[in-house]
Amino acid sequence: MTVDFLKGISKELDQVKDLISERLNSKYPQVAPLVKHSLKKTGKMLRPAFAILFGKMVNVEDERSVKIGATLELLHNSTLVHDDVIDNADIRRGLKTHNSIWDNTITVLYGDYMFSTAMNIAVELENIEVLKVIANVSKSLVTGELIQNSNAFNFPPDKNTYFEIIRLKTAVLFSACCSLPLIVAGERGLLPLVERFGEKLGIAFQIVDDCLDFKADLKKLGKPKLIDLPEGKATLPVLLAIDNNEKRVIEIVQGVFESNGRVFNEREKKELVDILDKKGYLKEAFNYAKSLISENMEILERFEESVYKDTLLKVCDFIVGREF
Repeated sequence: MTVDFLKGISKELDQVKDLISERLNSKYPQVAPLVKHSLKKTGKMLRPAFAILFGKMVNVEDERSVKIGATLELLHNSTLVHDDVIDNADIRRGLKTHNSIWDNTITVLYGDYMFSTAMNIAVELENIEVLKVIANVSKSLVTGELIQNSNAFNFPPDKNTYFEIIRLKTAVLFSACCSLPLIVAGERGLLPLVERFGEKLGIAFQIVDDCLDFKADLKKLGKPKLIDLPEGKATLPVLLAIDNNEKRVIEIVQGVFESNGRVFNEREKKELVDILDKKGYLKEAFNYAKSLISENMEILERFEESVYKDTLLKVCDFIVGREF
């Protein structure tokens, strides 16, 4: 699924998809069905898009940008496969999850297979600095998951912990997508700025994703609504309401957490969404994401005008305006 404003790099994104398909492909009948299922529907391809766009802005060869994009997309997808096992998820991108078709053991091993495939592609870049970044990203992703799981159902939830989890699980990967092309190109001067750009972008993306958990349509989002709270995760709109001593939100969240997610009926779900929406907590969370994106615009001003810079600006607008 490539969004319209990325059509200018559709050829390169298709190359990322082709490379992923080629490298995941297996002659073994135990592996092939798992690969076929994971290739049925790709995500928004935003992560490889950042690698390609920044690669073009600093004159990295497309082949190398495509390999960076494929590595990070595979790394991302491997974590989703593992997350679905941890969360007992049934739907991902509008399709059944691997763990709902196969058992957890096979699914975890397939996630490892995807991760190993990502590392194989990364090695071909023959750049030790790139490998160091990818190794650190991998460690951050797992660390974030460990912290998230150890804090699941803790009441009251902590806002600082929430931000650290989304930094480790989402923002660090976005940062790598943006910064790795600069490392390959030897463009060290702007590297700290671009790392920060990617991190803010990732945090904004996750906040919007968390807001959509309360509001989005299943067909657009590709997964059910209101799944975070029953998994023991309090996201920014809920945290803002709790910080404001919103009594009914506190009661609902405490009830869900104390029951380990088993008590959360349709009436409570509707009540929670109504409070978060009508009292402005969803809007406040969205506005925080927008403020991060606005700060990013100043960073992009350091790059020369180009169609690729214009596309990046559109990506930023999409992240805070999306419905899926």
